[in-house]
Amino acid sequence: MAIQFDCPYCTSTLKVPDASAGKQGDCPRCGTKLVIPNPFAMSEQAAPAAQETQAVSQTQAPAMDAPAGASQEAAPPAGDSVAVQQRPLSTATAQYLRKRRRSNVGPILLIILCFGLMLGAAGYFYYTYGPRLEGNLVGARLSPEDASLEQLQKTSDLGLSEDVIQAVNNSFKETPRRVQSDLMEMTFFGPEQGGLKVRLKPGAKTEIVRVDLTGDPALLEYIKQHGTQLDQPRYTELQSQLAAFYTDWNRFLQEGGPMPDLINYRNTIGLNSLIGGLGYHMEARVNNRVFPCVHDDYDGGLYFLVPKGTLQFEILGSQMENGWTKFPGKYTVQVTQEYQGH
Repeated sequence: MAIQFDCPYCTSTLKVPDASAGKQGDCPRCGTKLVIPNPFAMSEQAAPAAQETQAVSQTQAPAMDAPAGASQEAAPPAGDSVAVQQRPLSTATAQYLRKRRRSNVGPILLIILCFGLMLGAAGYFYYTYGPRLEGNLVGARLSPEDASLEQLQKTSDLGLSEDVIQAVNNSFKETPRRVQSDLMEMTFFGPEQGGLKVRLKPGAKTEIVRVDLTGDPALLEYIKQHGTQLDQPRYTELQSQLAAFYTDWNRFLQEGGPMPDLINYRNTIGLNSLIGGLGYHMEARVNNRVFPCVHDDYDGGLYFLVPKGTLQFEILGSQMENGWTKFPGKYTVQVTQEYQGH
């Protein structure tokens, strides 16, 4: 005798011995735990006429077993996987269960592949149909008399006490500090009206060239659309480093010891206060050597330090610490004249 029924989850036809009736087992197809029907319990509660019908059904049950010649091995005891009669699964539930049994690696790889394809397509359309940030621009060198850039530091949002800020400002008013190299000269000093100011001059072997961006409408449109996004990392770094500068210098004034690293603050405070968002992400290249952008006049001009006598150089996006290049353009600059507007 055997009990034959369908798994309610994957619809596989299952056969178990009578002894398994009412017990729990695992479907060998989908692995779902299920309770094996107990036709004998139903017959005890049914009317006598129903009992006769059930008896006839049980008498005929062997005829529904496997065809002649098939194996008549007993199914495993309850608690193990019950025997299954194989048949194709065609319902949506069966298809879902088959997919669920597969490894999760496939869907994850598919998502990554789709995301990569989307990024690739976006990049392709941007560089194919977007603004062409390349071409030629004109540069003009600043005369030695005009080659000086200054910026007063804003200290209102640093979260420091007024006593700390005032003590540091007074220190630089009494004793200006200069960081000098062949590339540039940066001076930190306190002006008469108060505060802290930085002044940049070219080094012994460099000069400042102003690049006119107004000759490329696509570049101006790019700055208009992305200016805030480009400026955010510069502003964040400047505020963070300015607070660290005042804290370090006040500690130096109070406790003595080694002087804070002014070369680091030259780059993170001095330069960041003189440039804007685009300049923060730009650099000049002359004979494969990199030179910094040092000023943004917000009037269509970017200023670069380059070797003296340079007649042509490239400006392009600088590479960030994570390897990304924020600005996608590249221009060739021709230095044709001396700048008269500074």
